[in-house]
Amino acid sequence: MMKRIVPILAVLAFSPPVAHAQDWGQSFTPGEARDAVRKGDIVPLKVIFASLKQRYGGYQLDAELFSAGNDRSEYRIDWMTGDGRRVRIRVDAETGRILNTSGG
Repeated sequence: MMKRIVPILAVLAFSPPVAHAQDWGQSFTPGEARDAVRKGDIVPLKVIFASLKQRYGGYQLDAELFSAGNDRSEYRIDWMTGDGRRVRIRVDAETGRILNTSGG
């Protein structure tokens, strides 16, 4: 089962995100996200996911990378915790620091 999830996560991590009505700013294209990771401007999703897995258990449902204004980038991650709660987590893409959690 885990071997099937990993390729899906890779596709989701670099799929074009859709901006929502919450004024999340400009979304990154897959190429822009890869370039930012390659340059060291943002923390790779696999590092963020490992940290969230350690903290909450569970697994990633969705992830999007956005420009948050003021030259900052954020991940918006939907996460299923180990105890079955669905939470949305905002993470500073440049530092990996959790900014906010909601839901669950």
